[in-house]
Amino acid sequence: MFLALVGATGTGKTAVSLALARLLGNGAGGVGGAGSSFASAEIVCGDSRQLFRGLDAGTGKPTAAERGSVPHHLFDELDASDHPSAGWYARRAASLLEQIVRAGRTPLVVGGTGLYLKALYRGLAPIPEISPDIRAAIRQSLVTLGSETLHTELASVDPEAAARLAPRDRQRVARALEVVRGTGRPLSSWLRERPVAPLGGPERWRIVALHLARRALYRRLDERTRGFFAGDLLTETRSLLDQGVSRQSPGLASLGYAQAAAHLLDDLPLEHTIELAQRATRRYAKRQETWWRHEGPRAGLMWLSIGENESSESVARRALTLLREDHSLSGERPSAS
Repeated sequence: MFLALVGATGTGKTAVSLALARLLGNGAGGVGGAGSSFASAEIVCGDSRQLFRGLDAGTGKPTAAERGSVPHHLFDELDASDHPSAGWYARRAASLLEQIVRAGRTPLVVGGTGLYLKALYRGLAPIPEISPDIRAAIRQSLVTLGSETLHTELASVDPEAAARLAPRDRQRVARALEVVRGTGRPLSSWLRERPVAPLGGPERWRIVALHLARRALYRRLDERTRGFFAGDLLTETRSLLDQGVSRQSPGLASLGYAQAAAHLLDDLPLEHTIELAQRATRRYAKRQETWWRHEGPRAGLMWLSIGENESSESVARRALTLLREDHSLSGERPSAS
């Protein structure tokens, strides 16, 4: 059995996961029903940005001390210029989760990157690995030609995919072209294949989704984003740029870092930079909430509404109670308010 703690950015998943791991480590498991229980937990990254080395100041990543208190996996796995896919993540994470289970411990996947988590518990179309040379060529074309030009090319080879993708959706347009060039088949054709779940499907998972009322979440996100800029976010972004990391790379194109790079390279006023980052973060959180509401019935999510000032220990204890009860909460949708 595998555990996951999901939800929008800013809902406190990192702190709650540490508290939940402590509870399980202290023998407070016993959530598997008759004859079974969850053992001590090991935390596995389920956040696409926390996979990157050098992205610490703006991602809410667990600190070195926190990672020392509970085994953590997949954090700092990639360089900021790497281009991971959901398929890569599913294969890498599935191998780790199986190792943790074989060691007699409980895997706890923590993060809000919905597509990555879906790749683990529901699977993805069986698209073969794409050659790094093809991926690099397309990423270079993104820089030199722009995503709109690549979208035009995509329309000629995979019109179905092009019709559902916005011309400025850099990542997805590039991915669709990678698949065509790398496999000789359109992405839309692959997506009609039966998904392959690396770990056996949703029945092996118990997933708790944290939900904070929208206004409270936005207040928390605005404060956190301003705190990132008051901390080391600008220094960290400058360091990555000085190392030759492109501002179009997955690392520096992510929330907070993209705006910090604009401030440093384009002389964008700092206050305006912070406001842009806050706005982008709120929009991202709203998209995450929408994803999990839609995905809930398929994944058997157990929703846990949390208080704005509730402690992580309290949330963790209530999450553990949900897991123990394991009744039919899947599919319930929290209010967006």
